[in-house]
Amino acid sequence: MPERDATIDRVLLIPGLLEPPMAMWPLRRVLSKRWDPVEIWRDRLIFRDIDATVTRLSRWIEDDGSGSSIAIVTHSFGDWLARRAIARTPGHRVIALASVAPVMRSGCIIKAIHYAGGDLIPEIAIVSHPDRAAENLECDPNVDRMVLWAKIDLGVSEIDLSRLPHIAVHRVAATHLSIIMQPNVMSRIERFLSTSGEMNPHNSCERVTAGTRG
Repeated sequence: MPERDATIDRVLLIPGLLEPPMAMWPLRRVLSKRWDPVEIWRDRLIFRDIDATVTRLSRWIEDDGSGSSIAIVTHSFGDWLARRAIARTPGHRVIALASVAPVMRSGCIIKAIHYAGGDLIPEIAIVSHPDRAAENLECDPNVDRMVLWAKIDLGVSEIDLSRLPHIAVHRVAATHLSIIMQPNVMSRIERFLSTSGEMNPHNSCERVTAGTRG
């Protein structure tokens, strides 16, 4: 049994578009050494009913009266789903959100699929439109957040998050697909989660987390 973290009671990993759960198994294995349970969100890989998925996720994170806290780690489109669910759930239990190559603006591959008629796919219809891709960027200022951008990413594009000073931002030598499986990324996520919540309003402390780049 892993040593329990004093702040986070459970961790949820949310994969991206067309990403099988096994892609997050290495990260789950690393995080499970410290937290239990670490679960991978189960959903369709593509052609989701977006509203149904967000509603189900919202119910999963809502306050159940137990006092437990949740950390979420997302990859790609999984971050769009998490942000939307958090924004829709005022009484949620999420205290930390680590976003790996998150959907906030489309990259060249998504743009090409869009122009080829790919908007028939619900997820592509969201990612390919700037306003929709960037929805709920500030889903909850009380959640500790970290964003990891891949330096070589044809799936999504990096955007300026400096107006959201409570988000720590880092750039990693990786591609859109490789970033979630890199040991250095897993270690950075583990370090982030291990300190999350220490200055969270859930613990009646003032937030001082500053955005960084590096």
